[in-house]
Amino acid sequence: MNEARALQILDASANRQIFPQPVAITQAEWETARSTPDCIVQDLLYADVAVFIAPGGKGKTTLKLFEAIHIALGLPLYGLTIHKPGAVLIVTAEDSREMLVARMRSIAQAMKLSSSDIHKVMQKVVIVDVSGNSFKLTEVRGDVVKPSDGIDQIIEACQAIKPVLLIIDPAVSFGVGESRVNDAEQGLVEAARRLRRALNCCVQYIHHSGKQNARDKAVDQYAGRGGSAFSDGARMVHVLQSLTPDEWRDETGTELEKNETGLRLARPKMSYCAPVGDILILRSGYHFQHVERRTTSKQAKAEGAANQLEQFLIFELSQGRYHSKNTIESQIINLKRGERRAAIDLLIASQRIESRDVPNIGKNGRRTYLHPIASPSVTANRTENTPETEDSFAGEKVVFASPPLIENSSAAKRPPPIEPSFSCGSPNNDGEATANPANRSIDYIEVEL
Repeated sequence: MNEARALQILDASANRQIFPQPVAITQAEWETARSTPDCIVQDLLYADVAVFIAPGGKGKTTLKLFEAIHIALGLPLYGLTIHKPGAVLIVTAEDSREMLVARMRSIAQAMKLSSSDIHKVMQKVVIVDVSGNSFKLTEVRGDVVKPSDGIDQIIEACQAIKPVLLIIDPAVSFGVGESRVNDAEQGLVEAARRLRRALNCCVQYIHHSGKQNARDKAVDQYAGRGGSAFSDGARMVHVLQSLTPDEWRDETGTELEKNETGLRLARPKMSYCAPVGDILILRSGYHFQHVERRTTSKQAKAEGAANQLEQFLIFELSQGRYHSKNTIESQIINLKRGERRAAIDLLIASQRIESRDVPNIGKNGRRTYLHPIASPSVTANRTENTPETEDSFAGEKVVFASPPLIENSSAAKRPPPIEPSFSCGSPNNDGEATANPANRSIDYIEVEL
């Protein structure tokens, strides 16, 4: 057999696909199988394929160094627990090893790490520079994109390191180009899966945003450049975007100083945990700080409307007036129609109001009303001269006392006082019940307006 023929047989053997023999599930598999891989960082990184997306120049590599230090030392990251601290391997085809070491040194100084912690970081965060040597994770064989021999080289090199996180920066430098976008991305996903299987670590690609996505500040899982195979194949997708001073103020309630940058780290795809919110990061030079998000103005407004409506219902109930959703919408209260409906839904969802039967409704039969939990079922005395108003409960007429007459025309557009001066046995702001004044019967309540 000549040498050319031998090479053909060897090449065919290397490309031969092997399908495992199907076998039944064993008892041991049934009892020990896990639904999630090892968790490295709570709600952030698991031992599987991940993609980290950001526009150019946003400091994504520097942020990865910051994260690597925390994982190596086991320090909480963005307020999240490190469940599996250990070594981090960074394979770079863009920035040189020297530049990354210098950045990491500056981050360690900003973190005020001790000399022993710095020594540990120097041992645990390993940087391999492959820029300019054509090292690839995929190649084209038989017009198909497949993992390259570089995978085996990484696996062999990692036997002594045993990393919990492998960062590949940037993804585009390790594939076959973008002429066949989704095939190229799927090839990188398959390469990462081989690495994950052999090393039981998280394999995270650093990927650039698409141009328009960067301009639009998109933070969904398809914010990366190229096709969709990358994000579809990954089990974790993180997106980094910068925030303007106004956006930062809205999110945190604080101002950005001259040399500070606000960053949003979104987690649009997390396959192994419940949906999680964005992480806000304040950067000043090489110092990174996790900042808690304040309650958004929209949330605060909705809660304020719910509080106002709850107080309205408590007051009305003390006057012997029972309201349904329909009657609330017809009342003089300083809330728009949509706000009233949203407030009702919020109060019901938070179990602050509930549906109860209207007492003493008469011959029309018992119907329901919205009862505020913070108030007991009380009815103010009515007189024969009390004006009455009709409302409909499922087609039936219900009679209740009208609100107090307001003579001032401008005041007539406002609701009854939110905090009227009366005692009805309902809880106060401290959650303590107010005593029934003068031991009066609960059927009679004196109201001071």
